[in-house]
Amino acid sequence: MNPIRVRVRGIYSTALSKIFIDEGYRVVQPSKIAEDRFNIDEEAEFMPYDIDVFDREDKYGVHILASRKLVDEIRKIIHKYLFDAILNVESYSVRGIYKGRVEAIDKVKGIAYVSIEDGLIGTLKLHDESLKIGDEVIVQVDKISVVFGKPILTTRIGLAGEHVVLFRGEGVKLSRRLRIKGVVDDDLKSYYDILPEGFGVIFRSSFKSASKEDILNEISNLIRKYEELQSSLQNSPVWSLLVEGYSLMNVLFPHDSKIVLDDIRRKVTPTVSSHHYFKSLGKLQSNLVDKIEEAMKLGVNVESMVSELEHFKRKFIGSIKFLEHVKLNGEVVLLGNIEFVRVFDGGLEIVRRVKSPGIYDGLNVARKVGDKILTTIRFGDWYYVSKYYSSDGKFIGAYVNINTPVEIYPGRLRYIDLAVDVCIKPNCEIKVLDLEILDNALRSSVISERLYEFIHYVIGEVKSNVVNEILHNTVF
Repeated sequence: MNPIRVRVRGIYSTALSKIFIDEGYRVVQPSKIAEDRFNIDEEAEFMPYDIDVFDREDKYGVHILASRKLVDEIRKIIHKYLFDAILNVESYSVRGIYKGRVEAIDKVKGIAYVSIEDGLIGTLKLHDESLKIGDEVIVQVDKISVVFGKPILTTRIGLAGEHVVLFRGEGVKLSRRLRIKGVVDDDLKSYYDILPEGFGVIFRSSFKSASKEDILNEISNLIRKYEELQSSLQNSPVWSLLVEGYSLMNVLFPHDSKIVLDDIRRKVTPTVSSHHYFKSLGKLQSNLVDKIEEAMKLGVNVESMVSELEHFKRKFIGSIKFLEHVKLNGEVVLLGNIEFVRVFDGGLEIVRRVKSPGIYDGLNVARKVGDKILTTIRFGDWYYVSKYYSSDGKFIGAYVNINTPVEIYPGRLRYIDLAVDVCIKPNCEIKVLDLEILDNALRSSVISERLYEFIHYVIGEVKSNVVNEILHNTVF
């Protein structure tokens, strides 16, 4: 049986490539650096891939595109090595073709809002389409949806094979890798005659690994598939997935995942401490990491350069404006209104001011404008403590937020909220909130069983040790 083929790109590529290779997968279409590090043979350079792994825009993790049947296997591998990784699978199929329905039209923006599942609406940029509300329309989920985090649709349908993509329209396109390798249109003329009028073709990187006969057969099969798609439209109900694309996995790497990935990368090549954290910060820090690791290969003392890296953390503390509270489903909530930040050995104290009225969940006390929040964060802890006070300094109660260890980023502190809060009232009553959200995350495999068990351990530690400490120090 042939091994599953995976393409890996981005700042996590060396560590993740090692994981996949160790699990029996084959890395294909590697970068030159990966080719050298893993001694990958030339044959793999143009092989098609079954799994595509690449950085999220924020570098806080990766996107993984794969067929639906591979999702569970990939999830098990990620959680085997990275117990705290958070994995969400989108309900829609990237490059999937749907029979949708127009729900609304924004004429100013030139956009139609099209439902492709019950309750799932994508945006369709209008070109020459004449659509009205209620119309049924054939759309495809564009790969750019990965960037926007929601379905971005197109009516310019493309059918992908291993080596080519057939699309409605004119023209011939080449993958970037083929262009770099010097493939030109003259090399492809023999394939043009087979294309029906009104169709174009994209030659993928794997084109170079296939015979002419394979390419001609694939083009013929895609033409036939397109004809079958057209003939099935009439009888297909709205919200049908007519052609399945790729499942999209959003994978978040919290603090501890990055440390493990550092260790895995270190087995392949010299790796500075907190490599993946610093690479995720931005181009300046990423370039400095590259410079340090090149020096490490030469046996040069890098202590001063590492100190320069660590300086960025201290610099960022002075610019903190938000707590970036990332929920288990990937939604980001920015907690602002920060008035003061105090640094102490191993952590921070942050004072925030309440700007809107409401109710403190769990405490069942009115939240008033002007209330003060004193948050204490210790780096490395799997929780932080927020004490709530009225404007005149009276202790209202406290929450212990269970979360991944906090990381410092430019202008913000970032962590993944692990759903559960321990609520403490002034009368010593303790309540654990939102355990059902945690249970649902385990059932849907968003979190690993090891992380689920560890969170319950942290809750126990908080109830045994942290609560008394809070209640013995309630002065603002």
